[in-house]
Amino acid sequence: FLGTAVSLPGSEDGIQKYIGEWDMSVLVDSPDVWSRAVTQIFFSLSVTFGVMTAYGSHCKKTEPAFANSCVVACSNCLFSFISGFAVFAALGHLAYLNPDADWPTYESFGLVFGTWPVVLNTLPGGVHWVRLLFVDLFLLGLDSAFSLLEGVLTVVRDTVRFQDKSKFVVAGVACLTAWFVGWMYATDAGLFFLDVIDFYINFVMLLVGFFESFSVGWIYGIEKSIDVLGAPTVLSFMTGNFCSVILACGLWFGLKNGNAVWAGFVALILFYLACLGICLFFMSKKVKEEGSTWTWKSILFELYFRNMSDYKKELQPVVGRVPNTWCFLIRHIIPQILLICFINLARSDNEDGESLFGHYGGYATWPYQVLGIMCAAFALFLFLIGVAAPKTMAWLDL
Repeated sequence: FLGTAVSLPGSEDGIQKYIGEWDMSVLVDSPDVWSRAVTQIFFSLSVTFGVMTAYGSHCKKTEPAFANSCVVACSNCLFSFISGFAVFAALGHLAYLNPDADWPTYESFGLVFGTWPVVLNTLPGGVHWVRLLFVDLFLLGLDSAFSLLEGVLTVVRDTVRFQDKSKFVVAGVACLTAWFVGWMYATDAGLFFLDVIDFYINFVMLLVGFFESFSVGWIYGIEKSIDVLGAPTVLSFMTGNFCSVILACGLWFGLKNGNAVWAGFVALILFYLACLGICLFFMSKKVKEEGSTWTWKSILFELYFRNMSDYKKELQPVVGRVPNTWCFLIRHIIPQILLICFINLARSDNEDGESLFGHYGGYATWPYQVLGIMCAAFALFLFLIGVAAPKTMAWLDL
């Protein structure tokens, strides 16, 4: 497909638009593009779906998890980048065939069904290549189903309640459930449902990604941190890291003037420093009371990095090398960035000035927007249930 596409008349114009024309204004005019870019790479890598976790659990303990992750991520991104040449070369050829029309614009499924058949139809026996294309897409769908199903099966069959159940039975129940849910996509409104659910799944991925990184970076070892440093120190430090971000987002996305960016950063820094000052106050008392135990260097390390240092020591014998950079990012950068992306997407507006959340694509509130919002709300509900009543999740104990 790539070889044929780049050889067609007009393909060079498409490639020029792909890598030769940069419109950086879209990063400011359409802020939701940042959040959608994050969720797109999450979806492409099957991150936050449990798929990579499931596949990783089947690897040998001697497998270098960090190296494998880098290979998978880089290979995926490289493949996507190369595929872009094929798609835009096809768009350039379509523009060449219709010189009096506007530049062809496709998105979502149109990128496949509007470009690939045109290119493949230029080959000898083109109609048969197009038929093979649809067979290929069908097989890709099955491949995606394998991955999504494996993410469910691995988790369910690792629990105490279902570990003795037949994999065939668990897979059958999961497939039957998915089959019933999938019926709505087979109706005349199926593509509308798919488009809406696909948008609101962005919120679910950001939410799950935030909870996962927050759990590793902040919840792991929190009992030990509270025992060592005290609850006021730990909680005020956590408040400074996340409430400062929420406050900044309120100014970034709430103010409608040129001062929003600066106001957000100033508020973020001042709030963070205020909470850090509270931490330093309580830590200074501990240093004075336990001077033989603590120095300022050791107690700051305890506050900023101790839990991740312990996590690294626990993890490395199983998965191999864990870089210090990853430990720093998973605690101090990634959860905060994902929280910003979530709020950014929720506060983004459509062309009519209405929030995308609840007004996506101009679809009716019922049933489209309601079903989409329910997807995001369900993920949040499961988290809140686990926090408020953790015993209700005991049946999922590993």
